[in-house]
Amino acid sequence: MSPMYDFKNLICSAQVLGNAGDEYTDDEVNFGFASPNVGRGGKFGLHVVVTTTFTGLDSGANIWIAHGTATAPTTKSVGRFFAVADLIAGKHYFIPGPHSILQFARGLFDVVSENATAGAATMWFGPDEDGAE
Repeated sequence: MSPMYDFKNLICSAQVLGNAGDEYTDDEVNFGFASPNVGRGGKFGLHVVVTTTFTGLDSGANIWIAHGTATAPTTKSVGRFFAVADLIAGKHYFIPGPHSILQFARGLFDVVSENATAGAATMWFGPDEDGAE
């Protein structure tokens, strides 16, 4: 395993999102026990790097941390709204995690109204150590 993955948990890589409505990330994280409490006061969360500029999405999208006690979690925890103008290739955003997170977690790309006609992102869980917006 690469050293990067010692503390960063990749959940999707250049995944096309929002072109068919709301979409969860390809993968999820299993923290290994019911309530790992990895939040550390918002210093651990979801990183989002836009790999392909989004188009369409005139009303924007919300990106959520979804978590739960079983695989394929659907409970929305913490989210952030993005206007389509924010979703430009190369942008790196950070969504601080909650103080308590359940065993399984993944990202949810939640379209507000219109689907995307293009756009992709890479997402991972990890500490906020690299100056993301």
